[in-house]
Amino acid sequence: MASFSDSISQFNPYIQQLPVEAMTQVGMYKQQKYDEGVQKIQSYIDNVAGMDVVRDIDKAYLQSKLNELGSKLKTVAAGDFSNYQLVNSVGGMATQIAKDSNIQSAVSSASWYRKQLADMETAIKEGKSSQANVYDFNTKANSWLSSTKLGESFRDRYTPYTDVKKKAMEAIKALHPKLSQYDIPFVINSDGSLNKDKIADAMKRYKIEGISENQITQAIRASLTPDDMNQLGIDANYQFRGVTSEDLVNRAVGNYDKRRKAAVLKLEYLNEQKGMVSDPKLNDEIEDKIEYYERLLGKDGVPGELDEELESNISSAKNNPDSVKFSIYKDGFINEFGNAFSWTNRIEEYMKNPIKEQENWAMEMNHKRQVENRMRWKDEQDLILKKEEIRLKAEENALKKVELYGDATSTPWTPLGNDTDNEDMSQEYFVDHVQSAKDNANATVSKLQKKYTTVQINEMLEDLKKNPNNPTKVKADALELVQELARQKNYLQGLEEKEKNLRADAKIKAENDPEYQTQVKKANLELNALDNKYKSASAVFNWRTGDALTISPSQLLSDINSGKATLRVDKAPLGYISLTYNVGGQQKKLELSKKAFGVDVAGAKELRPILLSVSEHIAKYGDLNKKVKSLEDKEYKATLAPLITTLVPEIKALARDKNGKLPPVMFDRVSALITAADALGIAADEKYSTETSEKMLADENIKDTKIFVYRKGDAYEVHLKNPTVDKNVQKLRVNGSDINKYFGSGYVSDKSQESIRLNLGKGNTNLTGDPNRSVIQKAFGDFPGVTKYNITADLDEDLSNPNLYIPKINLMGNDGRWKTFEVSGPDGRRRVGYDQGISQLNSLTDDNLMKLLKAQYPKYDFSIFNR
Repeated sequence: MASFSDSISQFNPYIQQLPVEAMTQVGMYKQQKYDEGVQKIQSYIDNVAGMDVVRDIDKAYLQSKLNELGSKLKTVAAGDFSNYQLVNSVGGMATQIAKDSNIQSAVSSASWYRKQLADMETAIKEGKSSQANVYDFNTKANSWLSSTKLGESFRDRYTPYTDVKKKAMEAIKALHPKLSQYDIPFVINSDGSLNKDKIADAMKRYKIEGISENQITQAIRASLTPDDMNQLGIDANYQFRGVTSEDLVNRAVGNYDKRRKAAVLKLEYLNEQKGMVSDPKLNDEIEDKIEYYERLLGKDGVPGELDEELESNISSAKNNPDSVKFSIYKDGFINEFGNAFSWTNRIEEYMKNPIKEQENWAMEMNHKRQVENRMRWKDEQDLILKKEEIRLKAEENALKKVELYGDATSTPWTPLGNDTDNEDMSQEYFVDHVQSAKDNANATVSKLQKKYTTVQINEMLEDLKKNPNNPTKVKADALELVQELARQKNYLQGLEEKEKNLRADAKIKAENDPEYQTQVKKANLELNALDNKYKSASAVFNWRTGDALTISPSQLLSDINSGKATLRVDKAPLGYISLTYNVGGQQKKLELSKKAFGVDVAGAKELRPILLSVSEHIAKYGDLNKKVKSLEDKEYKATLAPLITTLVPEIKALARDKNGKLPPVMFDRVSALITAADALGIAADEKYSTETSEKMLADENIKDTKIFVYRKGDAYEVHLKNPTVDKNVQKLRVNGSDINKYFGSGYVSDKSQESIRLNLGKGNTNLTGDPNRSVIQKAFGDFPGVTKYNITADLDEDLSNPNLYIPKINLMGNDGRWKTFEVSGPDGRRRVGYDQGISQLNSLTDDNLMKLLKAQYPKYDFSIFNR
């Protein structure tokens, strides 16, 4: 059945045609970008508007630029500020204002001005400023602030106050009053002349002490720095503010009149004094002062310094007023101090006749020298007795030890002396060891000289040094001996360099000793006083040749200390004085006696007081050189003592049987050694006699004969002692091999040259740290497997692991310089024993050397060692 509803069309749902949600999100994003653009533009404008400028002209210019920017912004007011191009365009307009050269100058000048203003305010609060410095800054700042010139920069600064008056006072305080002292030991005639043939009963002494105006002004001028001069300029501008050119001229004339009047009065006074003084030296000093004031006032139509200064100031007052302000103020400042603080005091007094005093002094010095010689002789004798006492005590102990232990192997060595003795004797022990090293080298040279000349030996040594891998001048049959000689000479040079370094260090310590420094300063002050008292005097050595000498006390003392000059003073002031000097490579002798005053030797009168003063200075301070040498020796021995413990002599007695005789085997060996002595040339001194030595071994004497083995480092001596046969000890100098051969290993010390080297090197086989002084070298025949490289090596003891060593290899690069490498052993251990280290180093070859180094130093460029 049909229904009404059948006629209704089918309902279809509504479908939205536009993406409303997406459009909403886009709109929100665009609004966000718009707001950000507006905010960014506003920040551009705020940054430009907030620029700090000070001057009105700069503020007006900045405002005009902001107004221009505002006008331009009106054209884009309705623009889309979410568009970054529009925002950047507006930002560019603002940036153009910031980059404007006038605005940049205004901003930087404002910043600088405010900083200087802050510095000035801080100085004022801290009481470190002055009205003149504030006035100086404000004047410069106001000139800029009031300027209408656009773009004008400000770079003036506030100048901190400098207390120039304090500086001037310090310069015056540092001045020592000039003391002129003249002694006249002669009779003064009624006309004021001197009778040089008569000695007065009492010597007349003139003392003139003071500080002159010229001294003060020169001292102040010399002390003023550029900063001080700048402060004087600031003070001058402040004091003369508002002063016209006409006023400046009047001031310059007033200063001129005042200074000229004072100079005229002083010159008149000096001319009067000149006519009253009889002493020639005093007259010379007055002449110097007269010359100074004549230079100020002018003479013989020549304008003086005061006239020239006045003319310059008047001219500058019209053309350059600031410079004349500075000139007037500075000169007035300095001269005011000179006038205010100069002073003079003159004293005349009578003194004792110095002739007798000088005779007493000469006798005292002679007595002192005699006492010193006796003390030196006594010290030498005491040292000889002490050595003998030490030796006798050591021999006694050695005999007791051999009797107690019974055999040489277990009997310990007996050292000669204790720690104190070792320090006193350290230098002697070291020197003995150096001599032993020389003897070893000389013995090797003697072997080579059987076939080669000294020139050839030296050529082979030099060739081996330059070409250790391929020496062309070293003969095959001499190679081993030359290598051994190179080793010995190298060790000897190391010892000499070590001694030199220790000496230098000891000298520095000695010279820095406080007590010594105090005495040196005192001596130098007195020597400076002598230099100031006696200007360099001249004398002619020989009136025929005209050889002249000009000398000061300090120079003469230096020449005497260096041995260039010799001074002898017997009696003064009229006794015999002689000075021997090197003139033109020849020794010239100047003799001053009574008749030498202006007669035999020109200038002798001027030179005599210098010689006497230097002689007295030497008498007073001559021991300083001895003192520093004594301190140096003490420091040297104290430093050397712990390094030479292996060099301290040791002694061991030959064992005897229960009847007090040498065992037959030992008797035969001693006899054989004595028999071989003449052939081997091993006598230790000229007192040795084969006949006396054999007599000591005779049946009737053998029981009372004592035989000892002495060791000094790696050097040995055999001593035969029997006072009933001969008071002289029979000594034979032998080496360790001979001792072992004749007496057995029990009489050979284990303190070999290696242990001596390690002790001197403080655990390092290298005495000085120089690769050329290494203990293992290709030039010595070491490193047989290395043929491509110039190599040396050392072992350095690990202080935290005694008796373990760090191998150090030195390779010479293509540039001729050594490069040092610490290496580990083949098993990877860096610390090795001494013998193991020597063995491993000598087992190196060209290949495994480079493999070892490259493995342990992978980043190092080893191509610098290519040959």
